[in-house]
Amino acid sequence: MIHCRLPLTWTECRARFELAAREAGATVTRHPIAARGPDQQQLGVDSLLLGAASPRRALVVMSGVHGVEGFVGSAIQTDLLRRLEPRSLPPDMAVLMLHAVNPWGMAWSRRQNESNVDLNRNWRRSVTLPTRNDAYDELHALACPDSAELPSLEDLMNSVFALVRSRGVGWVRDGITLGQYRHPDGLHFGGERTEESTAIVEGLVRDRLRVVERLLTIDLHTGHGPRGTLTLLSDQPSESAQTRFLARLGVGTVEATAGNPEATTGLKSGQIANGLAGLFPNADCVSSSAEFGTVPDAEQLSATFLEHWVHRHGNRADPAHAEIVWRYRCCFTPDDRSWESRSLEQGAALLDASLDAVASWDR
Repeated sequence: MIHCRLPLTWTECRARFELAAREAGATVTRHPIAARGPDQQQLGVDSLLLGAASPRRALVVMSGVHGVEGFVGSAIQTDLLRRLEPRSLPPDMAVLMLHAVNPWGMAWSRRQNESNVDLNRNWRRSVTLPTRNDAYDELHALACPDSAELPSLEDLMNSVFALVRSRGVGWVRDGITLGQYRHPDGLHFGGERTEESTAIVEGLVRDRLRVVERLLTIDLHTGHGPRGTLTLLSDQPSESAQTRFLARLGVGTVEATAGNPEATTGLKSGQIANGLAGLFPNADCVSSSAEFGTVPDAEQLSATFLEHWVHRHGNRADPAHAEIVWRYRCCFTPDDRSWESRSLEQGAALLDASLDAVASWDR
């Protein structure tokens, strides 16, 4: 188990991941993207396959789909590399790690990528018609004000609470978070085409898992849920085979987002982990966004509102604006040793349970 503090930069995350891979005798393959980091460094998605070269059973573990959330996910992947003995896997099983799916977002402490696209709303966007989100059209001017001065957080929250009273919390929550495709400068924009990093993931999974028959995908995120707890989101109903499979892992709380009136988050469009199943129509596929809870939704919204304004109108070299970016980062990667330790412990337990579930899937 990792006991040191989480890395502060994408560069450090990648270095730790590559060192752990080298010590395990594994090879990391780099997949560069065009966008550059804050120091003009070359960025890229990293992949690593442990176990069978042509697996029939596979566990896919992703980190950094939402860049600013990727630091604990990277540490969990690195920890697994240090603990896992590939020869202990069944001969037809593999673990595919996709490290820093949104490297630009990790490098710049942003959820979105270099095109302001939320990659988890972008799956196969070039060939898929987007889901309409009319509510966001009404919310865009509020969430993304065109103001040369730092907007008022108090005014934002007063307006949001007024909308909650008049339209309901679900309408506001879903309007903001489900994904939208009409406002390229807005929140949770799903893009106009498939983004470079998303296409890299699709190509890698197609190539490495071309004969897979059983596939479990764990996409590591932070933010949603009570602080210090692990929630496994299933975008299928409570009684579905997927939700039951996740419950059998025995780790964290499983929350179905489809057909569940008690769900605390909505059914989002264009998610990568869900989309992987479409690549293997004859395989049994289960996927989950694994969420390590951080701060309340209102605090996340406030931090996102201000950070997005800095991105559009501000200057990160301004100390006040730099502080906004740091506070935003801390909403999704808290500067809190106890939270880090708890998340790493839960992450290790989740991946261990996932390995056992895939190894015994067809028995």
